Amino acid sequence: MDTTAITSHSLAQTFVEPPGKVLLLYGDKSVFPVSLTMAAHAISQGSSVAVVDGCNRFDVHLLTRFARERQLDADAFLRRIFISRGFTCYQMEQAIAHRLPAFLNSTHSRTAMIFGLLDTFYDEQAPFREVQQILTRLFQAFKQMKQSGVSLLLVSLEFNVLPKERNRLFTALKQGTDQVYRLEMNEKGRPRLLRESTVFYDTPLQKKAGSASPLPALIPLVTEGT
Repeated sequence: MDTTAITSHSLAQTFVEPPGKVLLLYGDKSVFPVSLTMAAHAISQGSSVAVVDGCNRFDVHLLTRFARERQLDADAFLRRIFISRGFTCYQMEQAIAHRLPAFLNSTHSRTAMIFGLLDTFYDEQAPFREVQQILTRLFQAFKQMKQSGVSLLLVSLEFNVLPKERNRLFTALKQGTDQVYRLEMNEKGRPRLLRESTVFYDTPLQKKAGSASPLPALIPLVTEGT
């Protein structure tokens, strides 16, 4: 099995070019600073990035520090990233399916990140059947944004929730993206990024009759600091 070491800058390039893809980055809590570093690299090359935050993980200080370390105008730098927050699954649907495409079109931006898409979906006050329907509609929104040349990065912690049926949402999310990356800590406490190859179903929330179960294959991509 080949191992390809890449920097956050290289990973950002993979995310931005070519346009029109949906990637999932999940795992250790470091996924959020890693993804913001990717956003910072994209911004430093002239891109604008929109972030929909469903888990309150956006860290403006990380972006400010990134700009100052590279002697960039921090105020101008921050004006190229746009943040929207959702506190319920219904707000997340509105932010992603309606406001985000309109915003990207108005700013001519082709890059967006969604933090904690499913965090609000785990709230039992929202019926499971209803959140499944919302996620299905969001998959359609992702497809339309991809077709318009937008690249989306979905960023999430790795969850094992109760009631267990809600874990099907995360399985569906993995199956509904173009590529899945998992961030874990190695034995030295350093983050390691793995590309996870999975057999996807055409309809992520409904397994086809006679289909095999997803078969994950982990391909190490990077170990930071080694």
